[in-house]
Amino acid sequence: MKTLVVLAVLAVIGGTTAFLVHQNGGWAALTGKSWAISYEVTTEPAADTPMQVEYLQNADRYKKESPHVISKASTLPFKAEVIINAGEKAGVSATPNGNQVLTCRILLDDEKVLATVTGAPGQKVDCETTTGS
Repeated sequence: MKTLVVLAVLAVIGGTTAFLVHQNGGWAALTGKSWAISYEVTTEPAADTPMQVEYLQNADRYKKESPHVISKASTLPFKAEVIINAGEKAGVSATPNGNQVLTCRILLDDEKVLATVTGAPGQKVDCETTTGS
């Protein structure tokens, strides 16, 4: 009799779990399909003054939403590690204060280069890519 009660409880728990997972978008939504992205910006010649850097990041890997723009003044070299949800755009841009040449890179797992751009002297530099789904 105990075995039958245990099996009935497990069936109810399993059915409830399957129902709740289905209601919340399936297993992929619950596990948060996303990419670990690193942004880098460097300059030549070196500069001690802060430059304007903007980059995209998702606040929550479990919510399917577009990335938010983060804007900050930062000295270079600049590096940020963020999460970008699958299928969304990853991007970083920077504006020099003088005649510096800026280079930006987007890396996956801090290793594989997804995008790299070197700008003209004194010009804004933009890197972007779309993550796989």
